[in-house]
Amino acid sequence: MKLVGRAIGLFVLCVLVGLFLDRIGITVHGIFYDTWHTLAALYQKTRDLVVWSLPYALLGAIIVVPLTVLSLLGRWRRRR
Repeated sequence: MKLVGRAIGLFVLCVLVGLFLDRIGITVHGIFYDTWHTLAALYQKTRDLVVWSLPYALLGAIIVVPLTVLSLLGRWRRRR
């Protein structure tokens, strides 16, 4: 019974990864027949994601980094 559960979990994981790959534009045909184009498309999608997310990460860093530094200083002071 444990093996059946693992097989179902593996199948669900495969479906989720397949949906994700389809969503970002990677197809089975592209993987099997046009590997270089698929890799270039994956690189471009990754680059687009970084370019899109960088301004948000920098904006969030204005709040997160000082709070993290204050938290680390507080822990350091408690240990002394």
